[in-house]
Amino acid sequence: MDLSEIECEQALRQIELYLDGELAGLERVDVERHIGGCSDCYGHSQFMSRLKEMLRDKCGCHDVPPGVAERVRALFAERGDPSITA
Repeated sequence: MDLSEIECEQALRQIELYLDGELAGLERVDVERHIGGCSDCYGHSQFMSRLKEMLRDKCGCHDVPPGVAERVRALFAERGDPSITA
């Protein structure tokens, strides 16, 4: 594995940020490259993308109010869930 490759665990921790457009530079490239070559992580990213789209459509909102994303990530961090990080 070279310096730009990441493992599934790391990719899954960053998928939320990736889908929300909050990753930049090498981190974004690493996640894109990983999900492009890993069918399991690709499937997870597609599921999460569809889920986010469905939730946006159902709640009628496309922008998260300021501070909400940070509070949600903090709650997941308190629970020890590695899939969502700040």
